[in-house]
Amino acid sequence: MSQASKHVGWCLRKAQKDIAECEKLGKKPKHRGLMKVESDMEEAKRHIAKAEHNLIIAEYLINGGFTDASVGNIFYTMYQCFLSIATKFGYDTGNQTCTLALMEYLKEQGKINLDDKFFKYFKYEDEGDGKGRKKK
Repeated sequence: MSQASKHVGWCLRKAQKDIAECEKLGKKPKHRGLMKVESDMEEAKRHIAKAEHNLIIAEYLINGGFTDASVGNIFYTMYQCFLSIATKFGYDTGNQTCTLALMEYLKEQGKINLDDKFFKYFKYEDEGDGKGRKKK
């Protein structure tokens, strides 16, 4: 079993626990993992529309000489694309780490074709060092 597969399993269990805890407390159900849901192509299209919007903003900032300010929009452009893919395949994701694990898992399964550089962009070099540096 791959690391991505293990992580997706953990994320699925995490969401179940989070939902159960919300129900127990009488709160609105929400989770910080992954849930298997119906595929929703309309929602997937909305994520793509958000990605396109973020990309337009990033291009505007870059053309205006604000390359440093464009980085966040580029990140969220990619992330919205990942959310679209998750939605297409019938997953509701509650955090970025689980979303990334799902993308790696879907790639391993041959369901999507993404260059590994996109995964590296989202991963931290060493989460324990407190510096939050991204992998190169």
